[in-house]
Amino acid sequence: MLLSKKLNRAFDIRGTIIDCPMPDATLDESIRSLSKSNPLFRQTTIYEEEGQVVGDRLIYKLHLPPPKAKG
Repeated sequence: MLLSKKLNRAFDIRGTIIDCPMPDATLDESIRSLSKSNPLFRQTTIYEEEGQVVGDRLIYKLHLPPPKAKG
């Protein structure tokens, strides 16, 4: 018998892992919810197929532009 386990969704922002507060929502709904408290989610596009399985989590890495330096 083949058993499947639901993976918990999480996001990697420059090494900081944030667990998804809405595990049953779609990826877009989760990102929209997280963008209210973390504006970095507005600066990138995340696709469903980019998730990587790490342990019991499906982790999506945010690809952000490099920080700007005043100079």
